[in-house]
Amino acid sequence: MQTVRPSRRMLSPLSVSLSAALACIFSLGCSSNGSSFETGMGGSGSSPNPAGNMAGTNGDVTNVMGGSPSNPTQATGGNPQTNGGDGNSTAGTGNNPTAGTGSDPIGGTGNVAGTGNTAGTGTGGSAMTPTCPKGEGKCHEFIANDNGKNQVNYVNEFTGAKWSTPVGSTGANSPRTIEIVDNSKAAGGKAVMVSVNTGYVEIDLSNGTKLLEVKAQSTTNVTGACRLADGTTALGVDTKIVIVNASGVPTTNFNLPTGPNLRAINLDRTTGHYWLSKTETVYELNAQGTQLWSANMGAGTKGYAVWWRAGGGVYATTGEPATIVEIDANKQIVSTVGGRDNPAFTKYGLDFFSGFVRRPNGNYIVANWLGHLGNPGKDVPMVIELKPNGASGEVVWTWGSVNGGQQTITNVYVFQ
Repeated sequence: MQTVRPSRRMLSPLSVSLSAALACIFSLGCSSNGSSFETGMGGSGSSPNPAGNMAGTNGDVTNVMGGSPSNPTQATGGNPQTNGGDGNSTAGTGNNPTAGTGSDPIGGTGNVAGTGNTAGTGTGGSAMTPTCPKGEGKCHEFIANDNGKNQVNYVNEFTGAKWSTPVGSTGANSPRTIEIVDNSKAAGGKAVMVSVNTGYVEIDLSNGTKLLEVKAQSTTNVTGACRLADGTTALGVDTKIVIVNASGVPTTNFNLPTGPNLRAINLDRTTGHYWLSKTETVYELNAQGTQLWSANMGAGTKGYAVWWRAGGGVYATTGEPATIVEIDANKQIVSTVGGRDNPAFTKYGLDFFSGFVRRPNGNYIVANWLGHLGNPGKDVPMVIELKPNGASGEVVWTWGSVNGGQQTITNVYVFQ
């Protein structure tokens, strides 16, 4: 593990941010990624709100952090309660009033339900608003999985604090999905759980210490891990989902719809339903594996992260087209952001969109995976924030590159 510590003065805001976040995290929804969020979306963490992993109820899973499980894509999360954590109201309930409706798990960095930016002084976080040294709106606190270096990175652009921890497993699947879980051995009681090729790894969120690695018995090619309410863990493995206990021993499993390219699994803990993709098709399955809903993302797509959407439907990354599509309950694509062949993004080198989160303001933060390129440009960004302006959106923030020391970022989880 490599840790870069800023001066004592700079660590203070980080302590406030992480402690507030940890106080409000309640296991996020499972993400493959990555994470995701929207005014109702989220990333990993408790299954009810995979996108709004940490705070809020469930609704839209694209919210990695906060937000109700109905909208996992919401990054900052939760329903808009007036006294939830905007720094001006009383205490922060962990629902983080700044985040959308809470019906979209994708929305909200609610993972931590108020990391100190938007939460009050109570359980929602500190009333102090971190100052971004690069200017307002240009800083994020997040986790980024690098499956080229097989390590997990924590970055806090507000304070300069960061850590990088090898997962101890090699291959393109290590690490992949991201979730925040309870772990009594962690300094703050919370750990980053990431799926790896043979199972999963848990890393102390506060300092980057690797706490444990669980290898699933007679299992490889794991591409997603979701912690279940009974303490077992669901693993996405090729053609099925395997449930394992804390020792990695399988307790049950069920088959997935036929087709190749299972990239990740996400879990809506409110309903107990799994969301995933197989090449061009996205699926909703119940806890027993029965298919409840599906939709097609279009020819040439290779789905990666899928987050449920308030009102029905999903948000999903398409892989090689390098887009994020929004599909409604009627299975119609209603919006598309990004595009590898779009001249508007030529200078950003968009190549393959993998894990992502959707923020309460509707912006997407997505991993631009460069593993298919033999020699990507040294300044090509690996994490991109897209504002859904116009027909295909605009880039408003980037992070990571070969010059920055990263290799191939495959998933993100955003706290603020």
